Amino acid sequence: MSPVSGDLSVRTRGVGGPVAPEVVEVPRGWILGRRRILVLVHGYNNTEDDARQSYRVYAENLEAGPACDRLPDLGRFLWPGDSAWGFLSALSYPWEIGDARQSASRLARFFAGVFGPEGGPTELNFVGHSLGCRLLLETLALVASGAVGGWPEVRRLCLMAAAVPVELVEATGRLEAAARWPRSLLLLFSPDDAVLHFAFPIGQAAAFALGEEDGLYLTAVGRHGQPSGLTPYRVELSGDGHSDYWPDARAARLMSAFLGEAVPRELASRGRLTRPEPEARPLAERQIQSRESPEE
Repeated sequence: MSPVSGDLSVRTRGVGGPVAPEVVEVPRGWILGRRRILVLVHGYNNTEDDARQSYRVYAENLEAGPACDRLPDLGRFLWPGDSAWGFLSALSYPWEIGDARQSASRLARFFAGVFGPEGGPTELNFVGHSLGCRLLLETLALVASGAVGGWPEVRRLCLMAAAVPVELVEATGRLEAAARWPRSLLLLFSPDDAVLHFAFPIGQAAAFALGEEDGLYLTAVGRHGQPSGLTPYRVELSGDGHSDYWPDARAARLMSAFLGEAVPRELASRGRLTRPEPEARPLAERQIQSRESPEE
């Protein structure tokens, strides 16, 4: 049976706008009775249309991956990580951190409310991109701290080009417990990401100066996949710029393998994947032994 899909939205407008007071399902109630859900979370400076296009391409690539016959049902999370400033919208980054935190609180409450045999899923999986990774970690921080209860198991978390300060997920960092909350964490990163190299430190410095961030954090997790001890599943997608992850078939294929139930799983772990030439063969993914138990 093909996976079911639906929206989970805290947007009030297609471009910009405030965070809605609660998550809205479209179509209403689509999540009822679903047991395994994969939720996609876009990043900063994406309009609703931008996000939908990214999700469409990613889902197509995911369905062509190695776990295509056992994919979870798909949720598309939509949040206002953008502004209506036109060509100046990229300058809104410092304030979008606050919107990411507000959206995180809505998402945390939503899944606490639908969890149960007659309601929502018993297993959650997430893929985040850019500032959407911060949103997911802020969500899981609320769960890990006990601020919200009754959540389903978080089985897989994939962070792509994570616009998350390294300091926040290092040992004793505020979001370290959140990063370790899922059963497995996959980091996809690229040293060729000019946005995280040049714009992220500027945006973070502005966020600190404006009181939107509690420290001067200038290095992003998605730049070099740091801290290296956070997870054994770290893959460099060489050649990817900041906007290349959603349409990159390699990213979807790795997540498809990560979602697979078989042990060992097909996943390039701690490896370097280079962008293939146009005539190159499809990437071969190495077999690795999972750190998880065969009984899971």
